[in-house]
Amino acid sequence: MSAGRPTIIDVARDAGVSPATAGRVLGGYGTPAPELVRRVRDSARRLGYRANDVARSIVTGLTRVIGVVVSDIENPFFARAVSGISDRARAAGYEMLLVSTGLDLARERSAVEALMAKRVDGMIVASASVSEGAHLRRVREAGVPLVLLDRRNDGAGAVDAVLLDNRAAAHRAVNHLLDKGHRAVAVVTSAVADERPTGRRRKALAQFPSSLRFAGYLDALEEAGIAGAPEWVLRCDDADAAAERVRDLLTARPDVTAIFATTNVMAGAAFRAIMDSDRRCPEDVSLLGFDDHEWSTLVRPQLSVVAQPAYDLGAAAGTVLLGRLSGRESASAPSETILQSSLIVRGSVAPPPA
Repeated sequence: MSAGRPTIIDVARDAGVSPATAGRVLGGYGTPAPELVRRVRDSARRLGYRANDVARSIVTGLTRVIGVVVSDIENPFFARAVSGISDRARAAGYEMLLVSTGLDLARERSAVEALMAKRVDGMIVASASVSEGAHLRRVREAGVPLVLLDRRNDGAGAVDAVLLDNRAAAHRAVNHLLDKGHRAVAVVTSAVADERPTGRRRKALAQFPSSLRFAGYLDALEEAGIAGAPEWVLRCDDADAAAERVRDLLTARPDVTAIFATTNVMAGAAFRAIMDSDRRCPEDVSLLGFDDHEWSTLVRPQLSVVAQPAYDLGAAAGTVLLGRLSGRESASAPSETILQSSLIVRGSVAPPPA
C-alpha cells in the first residue's frame, strides 16, 4: 500500500479489480456487478479509505451536499424546520450546509452565491424577501434544484415551495374567538401598514407569513360583519414595543375583550402586558397566540395557540428537493405543498365578560 492515506489504487489492488471499477463503486456512478461492489467496499472499509469528495464531484457532477438558507436559526421555528431537512437529507446520504441571514437580503444573496460556488446539488431557501428573487432565479437557471421554504418569492419564478396554511390558520383562530362571543378582537402583528390590502390584492401577491396571518384576521372579521377599529391593530417590531402597545390598548379600549398575536414573540409580550395590567386573562380579556413553544404551557393560564408543524415543514421541503435530485421528479412542473396548522385550545380563551 502507498505511504500515507490509502488511495483508490490501493483499494483496487486489494479488491482485485481495476482502478476504474473501484472508482465507479466508490464514486456511486455506473452499474458495477453486485459482487464487485461488495469486494470494493469491503477493501475500502478494511484499508480505511476515504473518498476525495472534490475529485468525485468532478467525475460525477455531484457533491452529495445541499445548501439551506434561513432567516434566523435562533428562531425555534426555523431550528425545528432545519432539523426536519437534516434528517431527510442524511437518510438519503446527503450532508447539509446551513446559512442564517438575519433577514438581511444582501447576506442572503451572498450566501446563495457561496453555496453555488461550493457546487451544492440543491438548495432550500427561506427568503428574506417575497419579491426580490433574481439571485434565486439564477439558481434555477443554473439547473440546480431549488425549494422555497415557508414563503413564496415572486421574483424567483416558477419554483417548488413548501408552505404553511398561515392565512387559513389565522382565520380559524380568530373564528374561535368570535365563536366564544368576542366582537372586539385586537391583533398584535409585525405586518407593516401597507400590508393591509383587501379583496383581490390580498390574494394576488406573495406575502410574508405575518401578512398572511393578518389577512386571515381581516377575513374572519369581515365574514362576521365586524368593521373593526384602527386602534385594534397593534403593529410592532419587537417584544418591548408589543407589550407597550398592548398595555396602552387595555387602558384606552376596555371594550376589547380578546387579542390575537401573530407570532410567539408577540404572544409573550401580550401575555406580559395583560399580567401587568388590572385585567385578568381570560376572565376580562382572552389571548390566542401563534406557535406552540414550551413557555405556552408553563404560564397560567396556559396559552391557546395555533401550532405549526415546523419539523414536518422542513422534512417536506427535504423530500421535495430529494425527489428532484433523484430524477424522479426532474421533469414535473413545480409543486406547491401546503401543510396544515392546528388549533390547540387551553385556558387563555373564554367567553367575554357579561
